[in-house]
Amino acid sequence: MDYETAVAYLNGFQFHGFKLGLERTEAILKALGDPHRTYPVIHVAGTNGKGSVCAYLSSILKTAGYKVGRYTSPHLWDLAERFDINGRYISKNELAFAIERIRDYVERGVELSYFEYTTAIAFKWFEEQAVDIAVVETGLGGRLDATNVVTPICTVITNVDFDHMAYLGDTIEKIAFEKAGIIKAGVPVVTAVNRPEALAVIEERANLLKSPVFRLGREFSIVESNGEMEYEGLKCRLKGITPGLSGRHQYDNAGLALAVCELIRQRFETGETAMEQGVETAVWPCRGELVQLAGGQELLLDGAHNPNGIQALCALLADMKRASSESALLFAASNEGKDKDFAAMLRELTPFFERIYLTEPPGPRRPVVMEEWLSLNLPQGISYIRDWREALNACLSTQQNHFVCAAGSLYLAGAVRHEVRPYSKHGFDIS
Repeated sequence: MDYETAVAYLNGFQFHGFKLGLERTEAILKALGDPHRTYPVIHVAGTNGKGSVCAYLSSILKTAGYKVGRYTSPHLWDLAERFDINGRYISKNELAFAIERIRDYVERGVELSYFEYTTAIAFKWFEEQAVDIAVVETGLGGRLDATNVVTPICTVITNVDFDHMAYLGDTIEKIAFEKAGIIKAGVPVVTAVNRPEALAVIEERANLLKSPVFRLGREFSIVESNGEMEYEGLKCRLKGITPGLSGRHQYDNAGLALAVCELIRQRFETGETAMEQGVETAVWPCRGELVQLAGGQELLLDGAHNPNGIQALCALLADMKRASSESALLFAASNEGKDKDFAAMLRELTPFFERIYLTEPPGPRRPVVMEEWLSLNLPQGISYIRDWREALNACLSTQQNHFVCAAGSLYLAGAVRHEVRPYSKHGFDIS
């Protein structure tokens, strides 16, 4: 198959046989020779910040001279973005071959979901490329997530908040139980979880498995000083760091990555210089990413799509101090589990903007459609534009909108990023 045909074939699995559990992933990986057992892994779970922690970790380890595989989801525009080694995405030829190879097993009766399929691709590609280490992000939850077939050298649980409740449970304790499912016997756990009810679940699981817990604010800490970050670590102290990702919440994500690097130093020596440079040069698109457009406008891209993410975005907007009279919000939401209060998320953001444009996001998730938005008691003056491209054009063609923020759906942010790439002032690469 050529690349387009292969991706189209894989896309047919998007809503085919979704099932939480490890049996099918274990079966396909066994058929492929258990590639995930041939290199060490850092496993990252949490409600928010997973991808950012993965970005910091891979940047630090790459700076230290290691060959680092990174598997994350979802992708913003192209499937290849999920599979990364030292900043290089898997090539189209490699990905087409990987899809076709696994198709042979599917045709022999192996059942796979979309995420199980991509997880198998990642683990096998990392083996073939002989990575020194892989940084792996969970897709949904943790305990029954397809990535939970690994036995990592370190586990990260960023935070626990309400999201994906249709699959993970309707209480913080239930969600924490699913996240804690990635903890393995004797493997250290690094976390920024601060909700007492969630932390109790995680520590109970860790104690049962005799896995030491290293908590932000207890075993290591982060302090902001004059706009820079100070890290008081397990053994080292770093000052004057400016994280490559925007927002105060990124200090915590960077701190988690730095703590992990300290814990794995016996196997992967990073050194303070690599730690500092890795944090400062980390890149993770559509997470507080500010794009300067050629016409002089600023475009902030952020994938905030749940309450915790919206709060972090509000804090970032407050720090940026853009004039609300010159600002516009392009907002869309998905609600696949039918449990998301998307109207409340929108209301949190509205004080920062003079003009609001509501649209429908692209991508495979169930969108919040115009009819749903129109049925709500929202303020007057909101523009309702079903097609996201038309909505984006309306935002950018209005001269009053000097600052535009696209948020509410990572699929919207990714699509907008791709759309404006030819018009960005300095240009950026997502291929």
